[in-house]
Amino acid sequence: MNLEILISCMHQQDASIVARTNVQSDVLVVNQCDRDGYDEFTFINKSGRTCLARIIHTTERGLSKSRNMALKNAKGDVCLICDDDEILEDDYPDKIEAAFRKFPEAMLLAFSVHHPRKIYPSKEFKVNYIRSFTIASYQIAFCREWLCGNGIYFDEMMGSGTGNGGGEENKFLLSCLRHGAKMWYLPMMIGAVMQVESQWFHGYTEKFFRDRGWSSRRMLGSFWGYMYIWYWAIAKRKKYEREYSLRKALFFMHRGFMEKR
Repeated sequence: MNLEILISCMHQQDASIVARTNVQSDVLVVNQCDRDGYDEFTFINKSGRTCLARIIHTTERGLSKSRNMALKNAKGDVCLICDDDEILEDDYPDKIEAAFRKFPEAMLLAFSVHHPRKIYPSKEFKVNYIRSFTIASYQIAFCREWLCGNGIYFDEMMGSGTGNGGGEENKFLLSCLRHGAKMWYLPMMIGAVMQVESQWFHGYTEKFFRDRGWSSRRMLGSFWGYMYIWYWAIAKRKKYEREYSLRKALFFMHRGFMEKR
């Protein structure tokens, strides 16, 4: 099994992100910057194995576009999505390879990651439609051939850099499940995410609720998307009630739900 890390980043002046992320396998970096270009080099990992690092420099913007460029240019049998502020553990290749041997029928696996504001489950479980909403992109490893063979990519109208809020990773996983993907979450720690601030969340504002309504319809369709905004508004009420009432939150989510962007 050839494992490849896919890193999306911006304005990198050199290749130091590879060492900073503690990459111990092949890696593809998509660097959104002010030029188009390509670099590659080899390095020796801590186990003494030669690894290939490739860097695509692009003037495109948007996290989903960056993820998709990585997917289209990846070469690994199994790929792990990685954030630009993530530090991987030394033994992550062994853990990921062992996990796919344990679940040979899996198309995707999600792992545990240290996070300053999240605690991940301590027991493994099979990921279904509902549980997919608890999984972040930087936890996901997938079989590249299956994913690309089914034409599954991130929605480039969603995510950081689009102005439409988040939800792209949820829609991505929902698409995988709709195509029959078998996916498990495993409480194996593979790294740590250092980011505390969200790239798109700036508080509970009118725009946040409109984006939430719009993305719900885009992810789930008219019926389930409408059910979801009601569920979310009630379930998450304690998080936003200091700024917005339930009625007002639903009003703006309904407005976003009907928007065409």
